[in-house]
Amino acid sequence: MPRFILLAWALWCVAGPVAAQQPARDATAPATPANEFVVGPVELLQDVNGTPVRIVANNYFQVLGQSDGLHLASRMEIDLSDLQQKFPSILGAIPLPSDNCASYKPNNLVASLPARELRAENDHATMAIAGRVEVWSCFENPVPKTKLSWKMKCVLGICTKLPVIETSPGDPFKTRAASQSFNATLPVYFRRINDTSLGIVMGTPNVSLTGQYVFVTKGILSIANIDVNEEARKAMSKAIAPNDLIKTIPEEFLVMKPSISDASFYLNNGQLFARVSANALIPPEKITEWIKLMMKKPTP
Repeated sequence: MPRFILLAWALWCVAGPVAAQQPARDATAPATPANEFVVGPVELLQDVNGTPVRIVANNYFQVLGQSDGLHLASRMEIDLSDLQQKFPSILGAIPLPSDNCASYKPNNLVASLPARELRAENDHATMAIAGRVEVWSCFENPVPKTKLSWKMKCVLGICTKLPVIETSPGDPFKTRAASQSFNATLPVYFRRINDTSLGIVMGTPNVSLTGQYVFVTKGILSIANIDVNEEARKAMSKAIAPNDLIKTIPEEFLVMKPSISDASFYLNNGQLFARVSANALIPPEKITEWIKLMMKKPTP
């Protein structure tokens, strides 16, 4: 029997009992092959706009015999449910304009995002938001406010309270000139930068507007130099940190120079998950090393 078949069978024997313990998945989640072994879980804690986000990853490995030799396929399953749950707080921390009289001018902008959601759809995640943009005119009041107060004053050694008239700027004249509500969805994808690194990119937004003015421009929302589209992408990239996750793969696999073949989001038990797949040719001298590594009990 060829040597690589014997080695693959040996690794399958190690993998079988572990794989059988994996929980069932949704119909939309990728199926788990029976002849896989797992390394993990590995946890990462990221601070995203002041919100701690916990990401949990498990690395599954499968030995495959191909024409050029024995390959080790890696499948990283990433639990993003904590990010999904905390996404409203993360996006809510974006500093949108909120002062309807930031300056004396006819077009002060005020924006709010009362609805913020992150969900899984097919092979991507979807950011869904609903909000409102308002335009306020604000002008200085030429009539100052006056107030009579009593202050202690001393004259020739005699101290007494005397009336004093104090003035301050009058309340500005503010009027809401226009308002516009909107709903928007934006797909979120992984982007394969090269064989060993990933990025997060936003797809084409689907925006529904109500109102006579258009404040939703490039991306989802761009108001007063605040681009919610870009801010959301940066938050997602920091929370998921795909390249930090790749570094959690055992070094023994990374030295084989694996190539990322696919990365996508999916729904698992009603929650957002992601999968990153990679493949590497196993050098013959590394086979025994991998068998010993997989027989070790993972560190909690």
